[in-house]
Amino acid sequence: MSEDKNLRNTEENNAKQEGIESTNNSELEELHTINEEKVEPKEKKKNAKNTKAIVVTVVASVICLTAGFTLGKSEGRKLPATHKSYSDSKVIASVGDSKITGKQLRQRMEPLFYMNGKKELTSDEIKAYEQSMIDYMTTTEVLYLAGKEAKVEVSKEDVATEYSNLMSSIAKQFGLDEKAYLKEFKMTKEDVEKDLEKELIATQYMAKESEVTDKEAENYYNKNKDEFKKVKASHILLQNKDDEGKAVSEDQKKKNKEKAEEILKRALAGEDFAALAKEYSSDGSASNGGDLGFFSKGQMVEPFEKAAFVLKVGEIDKNVVETDFGYHIIKKTDEKYDEFDSIKEDLKTKLSYDKQSNLVDNLVEKYNVEVKYK
Repeated sequence: MSEDKNLRNTEENNAKQEGIESTNNSELEELHTINEEKVEPKEKKKNAKNTKAIVVTVVASVICLTAGFTLGKSEGRKLPATHKSYSDSKVIASVGDSKITGKQLRQRMEPLFYMNGKKELTSDEIKAYEQSMIDYMTTTEVLYLAGKEAKVEVSKEDVATEYSNLMSSIAKQFGLDEKAYLKEFKMTKEDVEKDLEKELIATQYMAKESEVTDKEAENYYNKNKDEFKKVKASHILLQNKDDEGKAVSEDQKKKNKEKAEEILKRALAGEDFAALAKEYSSDGSASNGGDLGFFSKGQMVEPFEKAAFVLKVGEIDKNVVETDFGYHIIKKTDEKYDEFDSIKEDLKTKLSYDKQSNLVDNLVEKYNVEVKYK
């Protein structure tokens, strides 16, 4: 991969920089995330497109969990390689006056153990799964309690429909009927229906509270115009790494800087920047005269971004800029702002996520969420 592509921050690095925002996009979605082949870090970016995807319902979670169980059964396996017992009566967490028990955690965890088949999970992996499950349950609970206070109601018919859809999906996709599923994981129909009701109320409440209008989005856009600014820049890079990606010697690094400063003087004196880039730049953009195209804040490594955004169009930075890639000579060639209509839906999604994050944070504090399980 060329260095000009590496210069841009990866999606993973962006997610890590976003920190809690990525996690709360939502904590509830962690249940679906961990149904993949490995435990993903909390910083992983979410791809939810709407509130329904954020509040992970029993329908999605149970189907995914059951898949591993039935596949394992087809191999003649009686028990998963990993198994852990939970005390049904033990209080795992408290949410206001509500208690989350070991029974509820067991009903979430046992299908996961089956899902992993013959793989023996490490204690750290189990703990990560458990924490995600507890986060999911406590977050659902605070949203449910807030929804009840706000008089959000769901009909018995809605719950019955969700339950029927769930069991039909299990039977259709995995050949496990309602009776077999409930028996295997020591659940009752009432257990599942209660979870469905809570999640439906939580979903509806969050959807209402995190709705973003076109006007709200437009007001944010107008007040924060710089967030939607893009710049176009070219650079000349003298890499401080060899062809194998190893750091060059300090002596070579010193020579690279001296060379970069010489090239910078020539560029500032009026020599054609693109021609200098083609001759001296050591990354993939050299053939394009160093052109890196347009980029937004957060897309480039910090020292490079900081330099590029403060320059005027047509201006060359008067200093050589050092990054992990080497020494850069930077020229800003253009700038523009995203049009509101082109980013409206993405902006509304972002603002909705922000509302969701703040909402959950406030509710966790309001209902004094306390996790007792270690």
